Amino acid sequence: MADRFLNERRQVMEVAKELERLGLVAVSSGNISVRVGDRKHNLMAITPTSKPYAELTVDEVAVVDYEGEPVEGDLPPSSEMYLHVAIYQARPDVQAVIHTHSIYASVCAVAGWDIPPLVDEVAVYLGGPIKAAQYGFPGTRDLADKAVAALEDRKAILLRNHGMAACGASLTEALAHCRLVERVAQIYVHARNLGAVNVLPADVVEKERTMYLMKLRAQQKG
Repeated sequence: MADRFLNERRQVMEVAKELERLGLVAVSSGNISVRVGDRKHNLMAITPTSKPYAELTVDEVAVVDYEGEPVEGDLPPSSEMYLHVAIYQARPDVQAVIHTHSIYASVCAVAGWDIPPLVDEVAVYLGGPIKAAQYGFPGTRDLADKAVAALEDRKAILLRNHGMAACGASLTEALAHCRLVERVAQIYVHARNLGAVNVLPADVVEKERTMYLMKLRAQQKG
């Protein structure tokens, strides 16, 4: 096995297994990627299509360019490759992207609900409301374009009738954002069922978003 991108491919494999352990994906649903190499070559390590995460090995994690041409790996990349590519191209601060089918986030995505800033972490870590993108057929550039339009400068989105996606400056951060989205989605669903959704005051959200933007600018410069 070639080992040029061994560390990044191992990280993708480990995060895939952790997502399944946490119940954020099942079998081979969802997908994970991280940028590899230098920016001018536009490469990423990404989970392969239709491979159960419990059985995934490092050498099966694909390394491809943004057209899907293989560089390393024994299997073709995820069918949602275009989603990852579109986010990387739109957001130089993003180093990793994770797409999950977690239950409560998917409930909100099916309902078409944007998740408002209910708790401080939504604005501080995700940049504001978690918006539901317009529907796009899975695996298409249309889905990818609509996802990027909904994401804007934030760190997470809902994919209408599908699931959610989160990004970060590392796979560790992207995974933390996935966990946060699922927790906040649970809070939102239960609060709606109780008939009382109280969002944070607008001035608090503005202050917290300012904190978020300061960190974002630092990541963009880095």
